[in-house]
Amino acid sequence: MITSTATPNQSLNINEASKCCGLSPSVLRIWELRYGWPNPKRKTNGYRAYNQHQVAELKRVAALVKAGTPISNLIIDGLPRWPTDHSRAPAPRSLSATRSLPKPDDAAEALLHRDLIEALETRRGPAMKELLQRIFWTVRPTDEPKTALVPCLVAIAELRRAERKFAEENEVIAMVKDRCIQLLRMLKTPNEALLIVPARESDHALATLTALISCYRGTPARPWLEAGEPTSAYVTVSDGELPEAGGSKQIGRLTTLGGQDIPGLVDLLDANQPLTFVKSPSVVGA
Repeated sequence: MITSTATPNQSLNINEASKCCGLSPSVLRIWELRYGWPNPKRKTNGYRAYNQHQVAELKRVAALVKAGTPISNLIIDGLPRWPTDHSRAPAPRSLSATRSLPKPDDAAEALLHRDLIEALETRRGPAMKELLQRIFWTVRPTDEPKTALVPCLVAIAELRRAERKFAEENEVIAMVKDRCIQLLRMLKTPNEALLIVPARESDHALATLTALISCYRGTPARPWLEAGEPTSAYVTVSDGELPEAGGSKQIGRLTTLGGQDIPGLVDLLDANQPLTFVKSPSVVGA
């Protein structure tokens, strides 16, 4: 193993850091993508710049991995958790509802789905946004809800419930909303389509995604993002608590995670089941 001769304030590029810790540059990139660590600063030219503390931690992690400790047990929430460090042992970070969502059938889409959930679980906002852009460019529109859009909103709901918000949360939600609106514009939705009404302004992304999936499932729908109650049939959606009473035209309800006889986003992904949030099939021509 090559020993670094850098001064304490001098940074190393990825090749130099790789030689110091005995790990290949590709391993360092994969760990950064999947676990959010190491997360070196970037120089003006975009190159990674590892400081001496990060290199020392890399050496320690490399030794533990070579001794048989899985890297997933060492890096929690983007930081090393050493085997003897009991004082800062965090709560479990697994997003159980997100992990249990159905996976895409296509192998390439399944890999993107996996990487996106890893980024969500470790709260790496920049990686989430990069993966979403890649998915928007490469995945078939009808597969986007299962591959990315539903996992994003379900994971964010789980993170909020666990009080584990991240800095780019609103940006990611906005990306989901904007993409759903873009895809809805590509569809010919009739004026008499079922309306999806957000309970609050913060539920706009959920409303647009619910409408999009409903259209893909054969029930024309569009989000109602205006003030006031619609005068035609609608479904109310919310990321949190739903109002106890709905209007006279409300025919169904849905929340992000579901529960208490209220369906969640996961229920919309099963093409073999009816749209369970619609309580009056005759309204939508089923």
